[in-house]
Amino acid sequence: MQRWRCFAIKCLTSMSYTRLIRRYTAYYAGWCVAFGEHEIEYDDNKEINWLVGDSKIGFTLSPQLKQLFFHELLGKHKPIPVASIHESEIRLNKVRIPITLEEDRRGLASFKEFVKTKEDVHLCLTSHFCYPPGTRIITFTKKKPLIIMYKEIQPMKVEVI
Repeated sequence: MQRWRCFAIKCLTSMSYTRLIRRYTAYYAGWCVAFGEHEIEYDDNKEINWLVGDSKIGFTLSPQLKQLFFHELLGKHKPIPVASIHESEIRLNKVRIPITLEEDRRGLASFKEFVKTKEDVHLCLTSHFCYPPGTRIITFTKKKPLIIMYKEIQPMKVEVI
């Protein structure tokens, strides 16, 4: 009896969640809006820097991960791109990125909670003056990006596992 109860709790806590994220790309390469106010904990030596602001969450990437993520998150795909978020890795289409640092796992946990909202979630690139020139923030926001700057492209499916 005790064994069954533990199994049932594990199954209930490991339920997955799937949703569509609306994706946007800038009309002109390199254009983007500011991320806005957020807690700053940026470190040039980290592969992923998490940023959390009011009604948005984002991250910056090391140059090694940047090209991979940008293509997988904002490139054209058939069928639509799929991101699977696990406890210790992110899968973008066929690419797997391990998440090993505790601070990245906390960021991933915050992201998982963020995408469970009932509101639309939008994906676009933003920037911020506090970071090195050319830094782009992969931003997930509950507010639709400015239509004068961004055009909507096909959505992305996100699976939280």
